Amino acid sequence: MLSALSLGATLYMPATRPDLWAVVKGEKYPELRSLVICLEDAITEQEIEFAKQNLKQLLQQIQQQQRLEQHPKVFIRPRHIAMAAELAEWQEIIALDGMVLPKFGLASIEQWLRVLPPELHYMPTLETADSFDMGQMKELRQALPEFHKVLVLRVGGNDLLNCLALRRPSDMTLYQTPIGTLIANLAGQFLPYGFALSAPVCEHFSQVKLLQDELYLDLQHGLSGKTVIHPAQISIVHQAYQVNEIELKQAQGILQDGSKAVFACHGSMLEPATHRRWAERILERARVFGLKV
Repeated sequence: MLSALSLGATLYMPATRPDLWAVVKGEKYPELRSLVICLEDAITEQEIEFAKQNLKQLLQQIQQQQRLEQHPKVFIRPRHIAMAAELAEWQEIIALDGMVLPKFGLASIEQWLRVLPPELHYMPTLETADSFDMGQMKELRQALPEFHKVLVLRVGGNDLLNCLALRRPSDMTLYQTPIGTLIANLAGQFLPYGFALSAPVCEHFSQVKLLQDELYLDLQHGLSGKTVIHPAQISIVHQAYQVNEIELKQAQGILQDGSKAVFACHGSMLEPATHRRWAERILERARVFGLKV
């Protein structure tokens, strides 16, 4: 079963790239779990027609040669609703695992519903000024059950900073900007109700320590996976999602049949009634990403 956590590091690549098939086959970046082929910000207006032709050729290749389960899940990010409607008419669209929906919000949800095929998984992106309005986010959350398969809500950090006329500095995490407060608010709006949130990109790809620090905070905010824009970031994300042996033993103890209402394990008091969801998530992380070395 496809889950938000199983996507791991989600690599964004322009739809104009000539090596997309090598990535999809798993020959390039074999550790990659999910891929978004971008027809929006990553390409210019002049490149759109070539990008669509390149994408259609890729989808035909996917249909002709069955991919193995361990190869990355493939999503596309259309430029806007009109382009999504056009792509949804392609016969080859069923070769995809899903679609990222840009500039998603309460005002556009009905338009998206009208054009999208129900067979795919969808990753709506929260990246407009409306995302700062928790009243609108509550209404959006209440409307989402009527939508097609929502795999995860992606948080568009750079677009949200742009709303504030800001850019993330290279010496601090996103959580040290106003977006940190927003992520905490979005977590409160969506996570308790069964929706998953994916963490924004860290565009300073040469800053390994910065990315590691941000990943720690992503996890503490309950986020599932992270957008990446450079292949060097893939393994760093996946390592961050590994669990240590103590976490695993504590989670197993919490979920064990007949566990006490409160018990001690490795110096911490555990309470299955309040720690069960954490424990379930730890076990899923262990299954998907393994144990820390």
